Amino acid sequence: MLVHIQGSGAATRVEQAAFQTVPYETRIREQILAACRRDTSDVEMICRLNFTLGELFADAVRAICRKTGISPAELDLIGSHGQTLWHRPGESTLQIGEAAVIAERTGVPTIADFRVRDVAAGGQGAPLVPYTEYILFRDPHKCRLLQNIGGIANVTVLPAAARTEMVTAFDTGPGNMMIDACINVVTNGRKRWDENGAMAARGTVHHEMLAELWAHPYLGQSPPKTTGREIFGEPYTVKLIGKYRGRGVPAEDLAATLTYFTA
Repeated sequence: MLVHIQGSGAATRVEQAAFQTVPYETRIREQILAACRRDTSDVEMICRLNFTLGELFADAVRAICRKTGISPAELDLIGSHGQTLWHRPGESTLQIGEAAVIAERTGVPTIADFRVRDVAAGGQGAPLVPYTEYILFRDPHKCRLLQNIGGIANVTVLPAAARTEMVTAFDTGPGNMMIDACINVVTNGRKRWDENGAMAARGTVHHEMLAELWAHPYLGQSPPKTTGREIFGEPYTVKLIGKYRGRGVPAEDLAATLTYFTA
């Protein structure tokens, strides 16, 4: 995303100039997922991917510059979150996609390690969006809740006339992560997501499976809290799906149940 930023603090104004999605190639995506799993990861893989993703992120910067006709030399800075490999809430966190590579390839100062800094300062390391949402969406009269659904879902609560210390944010649980893993399993890898929710729409919620999901300990924890692939990722999801497929639950019902759980 390319944005124009004016001002500072609560008076900051942000205008989106351009947006572009550059998906990972299948090979890179599979390497990232392998690097996230204890049984397939190793330090050499992580070291190599750190630089590979730095190159890809730099390519993405150059691509959006070409799209908008802006030279990288006109950019003031690049903010790069990186690719999370592992996250231990409030303890440690690891994102890769070497910022030094991005800076070197583009010639633009690059800021990174947002989650790392938050954990170092005593935070959970996620969500990262609350301050931005405070700047963009606070209202003098209305209380607003902003729900973001990515791999993991999170909510930001902005009370009416909120000051920064009044803002609350936390991860509510899995977003599309478990749904995507389910689709990948039940289609034997032919699909990676449930496009337009088509499979889930053909199914019905399986209430025993839903009850097991609702009983997950994470949901009973009080904020502040964060979660990730370490808890709701492929190992957990595949085991859960295998259990209910073994009982004859149709793939459509599995997708419907996980979609309902996320919602």
